[in-house]
Order: sequence, then structure tokens, then C-alpha cells
Amino acid sequence: MDFDLTDVIAVFDIGRTWKRFQLFDRSLNALHTEEKIIGELIDADGLPGDDLPALEEWMQSCLNSVTGRDLYRITDATVAGNDSSLGPLQDAVTKMIKVLPEELRPSSCHVINNTTASLIPYLRGSDRPFILASTGTWCTFMNPSHPGSTDSDMTDDGIHSVISADGKRITSSRFLLGEIHDSNVTMLDEHFGVTGELYKTIKIKHKKIEKIQANRRGRAFFRHGIPEGFTDHDADLSHFLTYADAYHQMMYDLVDECLGAYREVVADDDTTEIIYVTGGFARNDTFVRILAARLPEKRVYASTIENATALGAAMEVYAEAFDGALPPVYLGLKAILLRDE
Repeated sequence: MDFDLTDVIAVFDIGRTWKRFQLFDRSLNALHTEEKIIGELIDADGLPGDDLPALEEWMQSCLNSVTGRDLYRITDATVAGNDSSLGPLQDAVTKMIKVLPEELRPSSCHVINNTTASLIPYLRGSDRPFILASTGTWCTFMNPSHPGSTDSDMTDDGIHSVISADGKRITSSRFLLGEIHDSNVTMLDEHFGVTGELYKTIKIKHKKIEKIQANRRGRAFFRHGIPEGFTDHDADLSHFLTYADAYHQMMYDLVDECLGAYREVVADDDTTEIIYVTGGFARNDTFVRILAARLPEKRVYASTIENATALGAAMEVYAEAFDGALPPVYLGLKAILLRDE
């Protein structure tokens, strides 16, 4: 075996829908990436959870694909996921790395909450106070300037939580943005007879946002809140001439719902000027522009890095995996302007 190998941190990023495996070198460059959608299983209580057998099979396949190439030495392995799954996932990965050749084997496997991990690149890479909107299945707002209580991690309504990040407890609140969005996009697709992911091509001009804001009829979607099953079948789509018009209005009303979670993390005396948006909706022009318009007192930036959670997980174990200080972190920030370019 050629022992001129590249030392890497192996990260399994276990999101609710997408699963990602990445290898990071000393410069925190992602040298290898594998992604897969693995659906959830419904348990005996009717609650969704990770499909652990399918996850274990995929994780083993990922490790096999990189350890058999004589290219990498895994100095540390870490798993980012939901708290309820971290224990079983850590056990699964620990078993897998134990059978690797000794010269390729990390000494241990770490775990970290995926929301906590997504915050770390911004804590380490930003020199200004900020609020982070980590988006995907959930939109989780986190405000490091607003210390959380020492109470339990989740309140009774299941929305407002307090997480620990970088040694500090902070206030966090979340909204089920991705699932609600996707359910209503399916409704729009069927109504307008479109296929694929047309919404991803749609952009919005600030003048259109101002027109929606000036509409005195109020919401067209979610007039009575988010319905059971998420799809708003009561929305009257006959008012919209085009798919883009309907999507713009749906997103405006969805952001309005999302702001309820935002308000949970903002204190009355909040002076934070910056919001960073990361994750899938950071690449949704309609979402970030409407968010910026709804919060004109803030400067909104979309982060173009697509792997904040995996990167944060790698940063958390960097000192143990490699001797030396963390390298500079690239956040790929794009300012969202309150005007048409």
C-alpha cells in the first residue's frame, strides 16, 4: 500500500431528506462528496425517523469507496444529525471504522447536532453579530447574541428550542419551511400543468414585492395558518394568471409565517444588523429577496456555500484531527439588495 496518503476528516451529514458524505483536508477543502436521498420510516407511534438499516448500508458504501483507493487516511470521523438518531449512528460508524486497516483508521467517531454544526462556520468566520437562518426541511433561526435559558432544550410546542453552539447556549426557533413549501409547489404544479422544478428558475423583482405588499386583500395563502397536511387547498388560484404570480404570492405568505419563528429569537432590545441565510433556500431568489424586503432594518446575505453543516462538523473536530489553527473560512456571502439590479 502507498502510504503517501492525504489526511482527511470524514463527515456524515444526515439531514431529514438529503444525506451527505464529505472528506475535508487540512485547508477544509471538500475533496470528496457523495449524496443520497434516503426516506424516513414511521415508527410504532406514527412518528417519522431515520431509516437506520438503509443509512448504515449507505454509510458503509461511502467508507468503502474512499478507503479502497489508497488516497486518504481518515484522521477523524464525525456524524451530524438529529439528536434522536446520533447515538445509533455513532454506534454504526464506530463499528465500521474498527474494521478498517489500522493505518487508515480514526481513533474515534464524534457526533454533533446538525443545527449546531450549521452555525459553527459563521461563528468562526464572521466578525460581526448576526442572526443565522439555516434552511432546508426546517428554517431554523439562531441568534448568538440572544443567550438561551438553562431550561430544557425544547418547549412544549416543539418550535422554540435552546441549543448549545461553540460553548454557548443561544436562542433558536424553527419553522417547517421545506415541507410546507414543497407541498404547495406540488399543488401549483398540478393547477398550472407544469412538471419538474419550475420554481427554481423563478426570480422576483423588488417592484413585484412592493406590489404584493400594497395589495390590501392580504394573504391569498395560509389565511388561517398552516393547514393540516401543509397544502392550502383553500387558496383561490383563479386569481393568478401565471405560475410565477402564484408562486410569488405563496412565497410571500410563507415568509410571513416563517417570521413567527424569527421573532422568537429577537429580543426587544436587539441591535443585530445582519442575517445570514444558509442551506437550500439561500439559493431561492424569491425567498431571500422577500425576506430582505420584510426585514428592511437588517442586511440580509445569502451564503453560497452548500455544505455549512458538514463544514461546521469538520471544524468542530479540526483541532483533534490536525495539529494547528483553523484555516480561514470562506462563507461565500452575497448581499440581497432592496432594489432591482
